[in-house]
Amino acid sequence: MANKEKPTGKSISEKAKAAKLRTEDATTHDKGGKKIKLTPADLGHLKSPEELEQGQFIGLLDTEVAGDKSGLPPGTYNMFLAKVGGDWHVYAESGGTIVAEAASVVERKDTPKNMKPQYKDGSFCWWVWLIFTGFQWCF
Repeated sequence: MANKEKPTGKSISEKAKAAKLRTEDATTHDKGGKKIKLTPADLGHLKSPEELEQGQFIGLLDTEVAGDKSGLPPGTYNMFLAKVGGDWHVYAESGGTIVAEAASVVERKDTPKNMKPQYKDGSFCWWVWLIFTGFQWCF
């Protein structure tokens, strides 16, 4: 079931603290000598797509590159996916504050199951598998 309101930075931070990361599936991309790394969260505790819709910490983003669409500054962020008002959203949180929201989020049914995150150069977009389906989001 989708949420009526977007999450708070504090609620994202709390969920991130309780989560486990899949460090073995981390992906690092080099863009002009600067690193962008996404370490996905372990979502094995989820039992249904509806739980994903309610909002989940989906990974840790560490970037030395600014997002070109959302204004996301370089830094380390807890990434959070939620369905709000019928649409998917990805938020970047740091220090209890939502710093930026993805400019676009697309559910991708063509994502290979258990695929490691992939970065699309030139667009600051990530393509990931999240236990039930895939997503692509762009910052």
